[in-house]
Amino acid sequence: MAATVRGERRDDLVGGSPFDLAAAQSAKSRGRVPEILVGTFLVALFALAGAWFYSTSTRSTGYLALREDVQRGEIIESGDLTVYDVSTDAPLLGIRTSETGLVIGKVALSDMKIGTLITADQFADKAQIPDGSGIVGLELAPGEFPTLSLRPGDRVRVVIIPEANLVSEADQTVVAADSVEVVEVVETGGRARFISLTMPTELADRVVAADSQDRVRLIQVPEG
Repeated sequence: MAATVRGERRDDLVGGSPFDLAAAQSAKSRGRVPEILVGTFLVALFALAGAWFYSTSTRSTGYLALREDVQRGEIIESGDLTVYDVSTDAPLLGIRTSETGLVIGKVALSDMKIGTLITADQFADKAQIPDGSGIVGLELAPGEFPTLSLRPGDRVRVVIIPEANLVSEADQTVVAADSVEVVEVVETGGRARFISLTMPTELADRVVAADSQDRVRLIQVPEG
C-alpha cells in the first residue's frame, strides 16, 4: 500500500511572504519621516533668518526735515522741524532725530522748501556782532528798500536823502554806508518791512538820526 503523506500549509511558521511589497514600502516610509521633518525645519529656519537680516539691514531711521519753507538767514527753531522715517540700507548725510543740536538755533544759509531733508552744512552759527559795530533797525515802506525779496545775508548801500524843501548843495543825497549786511527782514503789515542792518557804530548813529526823519533809503549791492 502506498503511503499517503498529508501536510498543512503553515505560513505562520515562515513569518510572512518575502515578497510582501506593501510591508516593505511602509517600513521605508516610516524611516524617512524624521528626515523630511528635519528638512522642513531647516528651510523654515533659513527663511526666518533671511527675513530678519533684510528687516535689520533696512531698518527705518528718523531724519529731520523741514515742516515749512525756510528762508536764508532765518534762525531755526524746533517748530520748523519734523521727522521722516527713512528705510534704506545706504548711508545718508541727513541729521537724525538724536542730533537736533546740530541745527536748532543755527542760521539757514539758503532758501529751502518744506519737506527738505536737512544736512548740517546747510546751516551756520548765528552771526555775532563784531566789535565796533551795531545793529540798526529800519521800518521802511515800499520804494524805500530795493526789493520785496530782500533777505538776510544780502548787502545794501544806505543813502540819506535831503530834507524836504532843502535843496542846497550841502543837503544833497549822501551815502551813509556803502555796503552793509542785512541781518533780519520782517513783514510789518502790507508791503512794509522792518529791516535790520549791521554797520560800524559811527555810521549807525547818523543812520538812526536820518531814519527818524524818514530820509533813509536802501540800494541792494553785490555781495563780497
